[in-house]
Amino acid sequence: MPAGTELVAFAEAAVRGEPLDEARAAVIAAVGPDGAGQAAATIAAFSGLVRVADGTGIPIDDGLAAASATIRDELGLNEFKGADNTDLQRTTAGGFHDIDSLWRD
Repeated sequence: MPAGTELVAFAEAAVRGEPLDEARAAVIAAVGPDGAGQAAATIAAFSGLVRVADGTGIPIDDGLAAASATIRDELGLNEFKGADNTDLQRTTAGGFHDIDSLWRD
């Protein structure tokens, strides 16, 4: 992909909250100011969509629920109000033992 390296570096820096000066300059050099603006808008849109989904309490799917059961428990994430929107009983009480079990009969 043309300018893929620069675009990925820019997106990763933005998502990680790292300083953007170097990544932004590299993207502008690679795709121009208009392309850099479009890249920034795309990053912002995806970030915003994830925040809206999280904020509205959209339930996590079975695969992610099973794969994240241990870490959610360790971090106390199941105690947040949004967890009410996902049936966590079947994932934390042993309904799934590992992510691979979701794909087996």
